[in-house]
Amino acid sequence: MKKSPFKINPKIILNISVRLAVFFVILSFLFSLFRLYKENRAEERMDSEHVYFDLQQESSPFSSSVEEYTELYAKLCSSSLYDYYECYPQYLEGLPVSQSFFDYETEVLSENCQAALCVQISENLQYSSHLTCDAGRLLNGKDYELAGETVPVLLGYEYRNLFQLGNQFSAVYLYNVYTFEVVGFLEKGAKIYNPAHMIYLDKYIIMPSFNVFTFPENTDGIKIHCANKTSAVLTCRKDDFAYVSGHIKQLIANAGCGNYSVNISPVKYSFMEKTGIRMEWFMAFLSVAALLFALSCIKYMRETLM
Repeated sequence: MKKSPFKINPKIILNISVRLAVFFVILSFLFSLFRLYKENRAEERMDSEHVYFDLQQESSPFSSSVEEYTELYAKLCSSSLYDYYECYPQYLEGLPVSQSFFDYETEVLSENCQAALCVQISENLQYSSHLTCDAGRLLNGKDYELAGETVPVLLGYEYRNLFQLGNQFSAVYLYNVYTFEVVGFLEKGAKIYNPAHMIYLDKYIIMPSFNVFTFPENTDGIKIHCANKTSAVLTCRKDDFAYVSGHIKQLIANAGCGNYSVNISPVKYSFMEKTGIRMEWFMAFLSVAALLFALSCIKYMRETLM
C-alpha cells in the first residue's frame, strides 16, 4: 500500500504567504528610507547648518495680478529669520541667427539656436555662491532695476571666445524683446551650489532677476516674471525650521497667488514636515519591526511545518 504524499494545509500556506508579503513590504519601506538617509547625508555634507525651502509657483501666473505677486514678494523678503535667494532657469528665445548660443535642451553650442540656457538670479545669490569674474564685473544694484529695454548679463566661461565685454544681442524673454548687454564673464567652473539648486554656469547666460518699478503696460511676460520672483530658495538655521516653515505656509495661504510647492532640503526635514516623525526614529522603528516580524515568521513556520 502506497503512502500518501506529505500535504500542507492550504490555510497554513496562505498564512505563511501573507506573513512573508508583509515582511517584504516592511523591508521595501526600510530600503527606501535608507536611500533617503544617504541622500540626506549627502545634502548635509554640502551644508550642515541650514534648511533650504525651494518655493515654486505651480498655478497659472495669469490668475493673479502683478500687485499681488509684488506684495507677496515683499513679504517673503522681509523676514530676518531666513535669507531669500532668487534663482530661476528661464530660457531666452528669438536669438540672432548669426550668433552661437548653448541650447536650452541639449546644452550644445549651435547657430540658429531656438532657446538658450539662461538663469535669472538675485544679487545676494552671486555672493553666497562666491561667483567671480574672469573678465568684467558682477551684476550690481543698478542692474536689478529695469530701465528701458536693456538688461545687463553675465556669460559663463564657455562664451569667452564668442562675445566681448560690451557686446549686445536681442532676445525674447517671456514674450517681450529685450537688448542684453554683456558686462562680465564668469570664471571657469562657476556654479550655484546648495542642496536646493546645483547649476554649473559655464554654458549659461546669467541675467538679473530685475525689479519692475515702472512699466507702461503689465504684459503677460511681466506678470510671469513677477510670479517667478516669488519662486525662490529660502534658507534658515536649523533651529528656526519649524517657525519658518509655518511662516511661509501662512504667507502663501494669505496671498491668494495660487498654489505653491515647497521642497525642503536636507531630506530629513522634508520627511518631518510631511509625517511629523523624525526619519531616524522611523528607520529604527521599522528595523525593529522587521526583525521581530522575521522572528515571528520563522517561529510560525517551525511550529507548523515540523
